[in-house]
Amino acid sequence: MENNVYTETFVPRFRDADEDGLIGAKGYFNLFQDLTSAHMYCYGLGNDAMPERTGCAWIFTKYKLHIYKKMDFNAPLRLETWVETVKSPLLVNHALHVSAAKGKFDPAELGRENGTGFQNLSAEFELVAAGRVETCPFHLKEQRLRRLSDIDFQRDISSPKENGLPRFSRISRDGGGMEYRYTHTVTYTELDRSEHMNNVKYIDLFLNAFPASFHREHCISDMELHFVNQCFEGERLRVYSAKEWVSPDGKVVDEGAQTEDTIPAIRLVAVKEDGTAAAASRLLF
Repeated sequence: MENNVYTETFVPRFRDADEDGLIGAKGYFNLFQDLTSAHMYCYGLGNDAMPERTGCAWIFTKYKLHIYKKMDFNAPLRLETWVETVKSPLLVNHALHVSAAKGKFDPAELGRENGTGFQNLSAEFELVAAGRVETCPFHLKEQRLRRLSDIDFQRDISSPKENGLPRFSRISRDGGGMEYRYTHTVTYTELDRSEHMNNVKYIDLFLNAFPASFHREHCISDMELHFVNQCFEGERLRVYSAKEWVSPDGKVVDEGAQTEDTIPAIRLVAVKEDGTAAAASRLLF
């Protein structure tokens, strides 16, 4: 692991593709969660062993994605992640880059049986997606956040490598005045080891607020997700959306104050039956 940057090379599967046959927000976010988890395994801080040792598991609280290019699933991807400088006693930010090998490849010659391998692959790569994931330790029995020091997290595993993405934006959780989209019931296959809805499943929840025809006409360039409250099996979530305009630095622009630099966006909120927000998201096109 050079300069504390964890790297895998991976050929995406058919399951990672969107309806158009290309890797988009859904596929990239799943790669982000898998890669961040694998990186922490290297330090004995994976969700496989950490619950037994510390009583805690990592909870993913924020996700940020910028898509430079959607990719097919026939070329290898180079996946990189590293921990950004840790300043909080609670939170860890992981930076992520996805780069695609240039050229055409025959999947049969790539050694899929090698899993994350292709050490002998010689190719140029171009950056196709970048992201940031915020995580924190969560005590499963006590149902509360814990400090990084409680799990013996070593801050010297961070890397000075630059990500190139702005910090997380502010996203309102207020569902008032928004358009109702649909109601979703949390099911067994959406649960993770924390026995709540896996936070990456909110990506699907929000993308499913719009039909395939919408996604064919609107290509997502950026997506950000903020987790707010846990949801458990059988809970019902109401999904709402609202149009917004944002400045290049991610700040919401008031209606009528748009300039040529403002970007159209959609804000989404998932609301539990008790009226509290479960998650909020923003899509840019």
